[in-house]
Amino acid sequence: MKKFATMLPICFLSACASPVTRIEPVPAAETISHLCIKENEKVFSDDFLPEVRSQIEEHNIRTELFKPEVSCDYILSYDAQWSWDWFWTFSVYLSMAEFSVTKDSHQIGMASYTAALGPSAIGQTKNKIRPLLIELFRK
Repeated sequence: MKKFATMLPICFLSACASPVTRIEPVPAAETISHLCIKENEKVFSDDFLPEVRSQIEEHNIRTELFKPEVSCDYILSYDAQWSWDWFWTFSVYLSMAEFSVTKDSHQIGMASYTAALGPSAIGQTKNKIRPLLIELFRK
């Protein structure tokens, strides 16, 4: 019983951990005015890609969907997953997001987000990706 009483606070505190982010910003020397985005059809949210495009365009970067026949110097690839919160809110939340910017098939910037378990995972998707995209495209 003592072990259980000792482990309970540790488990609770780990459930309230912060999300894990990793960001390698696009180098300031890269002047991106136009960005092609490779659509990931495995991302089920209809509003994820429009939100990503909107937030990138706030950085004065014009976006369009990638087409093989169009020449693009800079390409953004992304992935995102949602999970079900069975404990705190009984709702779906963004559990993972990854962005990669390439130039000439070489990655020049990346940003990733992994939600921690607990209430910090809950919130609007747009508010979770905003800090990633701000840092990814900072000047």
